[in-house]
Amino acid sequence: MAQNVIKINDTEIWQPDRDMAWSYEVTYTPDSARAQDGTGYFTEMFTTESFAYSATDIPVEEARKILQLIVAKKYSLFVFNPFFGKWMTVKCYTGQGSLNIGTLEEDGETISSLSFNAVDIVPLEKQS
Repeated sequence: MAQNVIKINDTEIWQPDRDMAWSYEVTYTPDSARAQDGTGYFTEMFTTESFAYSATDIPVEEARKILQLIVAKKYSLFVFNPFFGKWMTVKCYTGQGSLNIGTLEEDGETISSLSFNAVDIVPLEKQS
């Protein structure tokens, strides 16, 4: 079987190193709380997920391509989604990322690392 690859807006990007992290966060109503006996009374509103991209030793052109696809933009991320157990497209945004420049030698610039979180726009409950 062919290996799927991560894409942004249908553009194949430099693949992350390994162990791409997935996380989620549930948002509750303001009146959700624990009673004095420790019992929780929670009303869930929605759940968001995020995918943590991290790669090292990226060619400058590849890092530039990724940054131009994600910075201050909404985008489609084609990725393996563990919640659904399949490859799928998730609408995302990135509010913050990090990049380390390795060297600044003219015409020899290198990118040591690039990382960012791709946060879903559509809550898990509304995806399929």
